[in-house]
Amino acid sequence: MRTVEESTRELIQSIQNTEEYQRYQKLWVIVEADAELRGKLNAFRRRVYQAQTSDETLDYYSEQTRLGMDAAELRKNELIDEYLKVELHICRMIQKTAFELADAIDLDLDAVLE
Repeated sequence: MRTVEESTRELIQSIQNTEEYQRYQKLWVIVEADAELRGKLNAFRRRVYQAQTSDETLDYYSEQTRLGMDAAELRKNELIDEYLKVELHICRMIQKTAFELADAIDLDLDAVLE
C-alpha cells in the first residue's frame, strides 16, 4: 500500500514534469539573471499579493485600476508576459488540486464555517 508521503512525492514530480513547469523554470533563470527586471516583477507580484490578502480597508477599485495599468506596462515585455502567464497556469493547477483534495476529504467543517 502506498503512503500519503509517496503519493505526495509522485504528485510533486508530476507537476515538475509538466511542460508549463519546465517552461517556468527556464523563464525564471532568465528573469533571475536580470536584477532590474526581477525587481520590477517581484515588486508587482508583491503588490498583487498584498492587495489580495490585506485586511486593511483599501480603495479596491483604485488599487485594481493601478495594478491593471502596471500589469499592462510590465506585460509589454514579452518575457514578463510569458512568465506571468505560465506562473498563473501553475498556480491554478496547484489550486485546483488543493480544492479537489479538500472536497474529497470530508472533515465535516460546515458547522465551523458558519
